[in-house]
Amino acid sequence: MKFLPACETCIKSGFLCTSCQEKLDEEQITSFELDLAKDLLELEESGKFSFLEKISFYKAIDYEDVVIIVIGKGDKLKFSQDLLNWIKENYEIDQIILIEKINNPRLVIEALISPGKVKSLNEIFLATGDTEFRAVLQKQDIDRILFTKEELEELVMELTEEIVRIEYE
Repeated sequence: MKFLPACETCIKSGFLCTSCQEKLDEEQITSFELDLAKDLLELEESGKFSFLEKISFYKAIDYEDVVIIVIGKGDKLKFSQDLLNWIKENYEIDQIILIEKINNPRLVIEALISPGKVKSLNEIFLATGDTEFRAVLQKQDIDRILFTKEELEELVMELTEEIVRIEYE
């Protein structure tokens, strides 16, 4: 794999270096991400999913029965359905959402609410000098979206480090 959330040696051995242990302690990475990275490395080495050597794996967010996997730009097309099915089966996951690592709130929101659409996304400049975004989603999509308004706001913050306020119209 081109990029992993921790050192390849730490992932393979299960023993974390000081840097990786610090990331784990500070919750920059999770034990779930380490387990998934180890399995992906083993699958890559076995030759079953050799395309994994060209893929970057940045983060995995386990959200109950849904897992959001953050991968490198352009890697979404390289993922096979067989690999996604393998991950679902081995980790007992109902749904996987693949998101390419980007800082664009619109693209992240659209990936999280798919097949729903973003009606508008406005950048708001606050008097403090900070910037926030206001995303307006279609009210008719509420039942199809897997996350609540608050969960969406948290996820977008975690994935893009941007504050986004979600509204429905």
